[in-house]
Amino acid sequence: MNKKQIRILYVDDDPDDFFLVEAFLKKIDDPVYTIVHAFSFEEAQRRILERFDIFLVDYRLGKTTGLELIKEIRSRQAHAAVILLTGMAVGNLDREALQLGASDYLVKGQFDAATLDRTLRFAYRDSQIKENLDLVGEKFRSIFERASDPFLLIDGDSLILEVNPSSIAKFEFEEKVLTQSKLPFFTELIEEQFLKDQLIEKLQNKFEIIDFEATLINKSRNTFRGLVNIAKQNANTFQVLIKDLSAIKAKEEEEHNLKKFSSTGRIARLLAHEVKNPLTTIVLSADQLQMELPEEVLKESGDLIEVIQRNCQRINQLVTQLLDSTRFSELDISSQSINSLLDEALDTVKDRIEMKKIKIIKDYDPAVCNIEVDPEKVKIALINLIVNAVEATDRNDGKMKLSTAVKGKLCRIEIEDNGTGISKENLERLFEPFFTSKSTGTGLGLTNTQNIIFSHGGSIRVKSEVGRGTTFIINFKLNQTPEEPR
Repeated sequence: MNKKQIRILYVDDDPDDFFLVEAFLKKIDDPVYTIVHAFSFEEAQRRILERFDIFLVDYRLGKTTGLELIKEIRSRQAHAAVILLTGMAVGNLDREALQLGASDYLVKGQFDAATLDRTLRFAYRDSQIKENLDLVGEKFRSIFERASDPFLLIDGDSLILEVNPSSIAKFEFEEKVLTQSKLPFFTELIEEQFLKDQLIEKLQNKFEIIDFEATLINKSRNTFRGLVNIAKQNANTFQVLIKDLSAIKAKEEEEHNLKKFSSTGRIARLLAHEVKNPLTTIVLSADQLQMELPEEVLKESGDLIEVIQRNCQRINQLVTQLLDSTRFSELDISSQSINSLLDEALDTVKDRIEMKKIKIIKDYDPAVCNIEVDPEKVKIALINLIVNAVEATDRNDGKMKLSTAVKGKLCRIEIEDNGTGISKENLERLFEPFFTSKSTGTGLGLTNTQNIIFSHGGSIRVKSEVGRGTTFIINFKLNQTPEEPR
């Protein structure tokens, strides 16, 4: 069985004391101590660049003291065990040494091999515990800082002790709150009063863990639905982890829309194949009849052949439009300002907006990065959404709000109106081909819009409430910076 090897640097200008300590250590079988002698402060300074487990430091080191060397050791090896040696007990020397980071204190001539061994082992054990605790603390700090979800520490009175960067972004805390002595109470972020009361009671009773759903409020008074997990860290500190259920739902909706769009595309291609082949046969047959039938028969049949030809052409156009609206097309990509594209789309339909006297509110992020898109196609998508908002607004106080912002690595566009809104059953079918609640139109505008956005690797979703309006939310990936390679 391998014995534990422990390296010691002994710092003392008296060789006799060194030989005595070395003799004590030779009597110890396990662990195996390897001791190296440094005769001066200067030599010790050079030696501490090496790796030692324990430092035995004499108080008297020429013009300096062992206390100065303890500071030097701590700056180089934060967790090493340091034991101060002196020829006699001097006032509060032991307390001063411990404050500077010494593990223990021994008086020369007042210890034997067993005492020395016990002191070394305890000091070494304590140094290992401190090192492990620091490593665990660093891991926790890394998890805390890098967590993508809001992560907070609170006390038993619900006072927020610390927040991670995700919490700052989500709840719009100011950076300086981290340096202030008092932060908001966590219960102030919860909308439901009964949940606040329950949480305060559980905190006072020092519960172990709790999960609950709540409506949470940020500084701007915006709300989101969250799953809150609170676990006890120690006697009066609790860890709070928050999952944004709204974000999870939005992600699931985006994935569902993409799958639905892919499925629609497959059906469209199958339909085009099954319809266009017999349709071509019908058109050719009608053309042949028109050429071969006698003049008198054509007169008797009236415009029946033309009706067949005209409706075949209409069916062909619809199938082609369906294919175009569900098939990814080639893109002419360039770097574009989303703010400029929105303004250009607005300008295209300004006559409709002015005719309905709709008030336009712009909330653009002036610092939003450019995005890599096909500008003409994206403008078509934006125009479709703006026209939809215009047509949904029939009231005298019609408003449309256009917003841009950076959300993580995404550029977000929101087009919001205060129109009639969309019923839940219609909302689920909104992007389906040929679905429309209008008396005119093919019902392919939003399908085409969705296709354009998906072709760019973006996403689109919609929130609506009958009688209160509709919001379309579009996300595009931001341009990659030189520091963030693709």
